[in-house]
Amino acid sequence: MGTIQQNVLPYSLLNQQLFSMDEELWFMAEERAQEVLCTIQPNVVSEVNRKQIIDFVQRLIGGYYGGEV
Repeated sequence: MGTIQQNVLPYSLLNQQLFSMDEELWFMAEERAQEVLCTIQPNVVSEVNRKQIIDFVQRLIGGYYGGEV
């Protein structure tokens, strides 16, 4: 088993890997999400929860990368 330092990717390499996600994979994920949304019938409570989760994730990503999502 290697040390922690050996197992950590350099920030620039990690950054490239995060942003190099294949467009086809994104498209497939969006298709599946759309299928789920069409299956689930939202209500007021679920919509409030969904919006809170979206806001949280956007703040989390924005805070980590220093940008707006």
